[in-house]
Amino acid sequence: MVTSERKLSRNYDRAAWFYETSSHIYSTGQIKVAKVSQLRFLQPGQRVLYLGVGAGEDALEAARMGLQVTCIDISQGMLQRLQRKLDRAGLTAELICCNAFDHCRYNHYDAVATNFFLNCFKRPMMQEMMKHAISLVKPGGRFFVADVSPPQGSLPARAFNLAYSKWAMALFWAMRLVPWHENYDYAAELRQQGMTVDDVSDFRLAKVGPIMFQSVAATKPVEVPATQAARRPHVLDVAPSSAAVTAAVDGPGQAPTAGGPTHA
Repeated sequence: MVTSERKLSRNYDRAAWFYETSSHIYSTGQIKVAKVSQLRFLQPGQRVLYLGVGAGEDALEAARMGLQVTCIDISQGMLQRLQRKLDRAGLTAELICCNAFDHCRYNHYDAVATNFFLNCFKRPMMQEMMKHAISLVKPGGRFFVADVSPPQGSLPARAFNLAYSKWAMALFWAMRLVPWHENYDYAAELRQQGMTVDDVSDFRLAKVGPIMFQSVAATKPVEVPATQAARRPHVLDVAPSSAAVTAAVDGPGQAPTAGGPTHA
């Protein structure tokens, strides 16, 4: 593991103990709801990969449903917390601590989820990671991303979305977990990658407030030939000035290195 990846891994290890709890409080529980909503598209026995799995509340529910679960994260501390959850529930999953760009099982998974992971990158790296993640999905398979919603609705609702999401981003930026960037429109990004967007579900803060979170489900066209893995980039600016990180991360929580920060 290169120096930048080790630094990022340590940063997420330090955040592991509060990451999932803080995300639950911040989102009034809607981050988990958004992630778990994806399970309605899957069937027991299918293979699903969680990139930047973090503490893995979504992966745990997938294993409970009878899916064959593989989880990748750059933080051993995050994976240890997930392993303890699996042990308590009597469930199993394949846990891999690595940079996501190093995972190269092309066209292997029935579904790949990048929940609160792609938001750990600036746009060029986010697009490279999305391309790599899509290359791991079987033709005809599913791609999921749950994350902060792009601003939508009335002007006050859009302003609230930006203010509420950016103060959380500022906190993670200060902890050197994520770079500063705009809120992404993942449905539009997936269409540009040649994916068919099947569903976009919005989730409101406390169920009644402004739309803050979104889950997108897309299908990889059967006729598209296997995509070669995206080139693994060397470093990515993340957080303050001199800190640089290799690309890859999971959920409101992981940051830029390819193996897995996590975001939510």
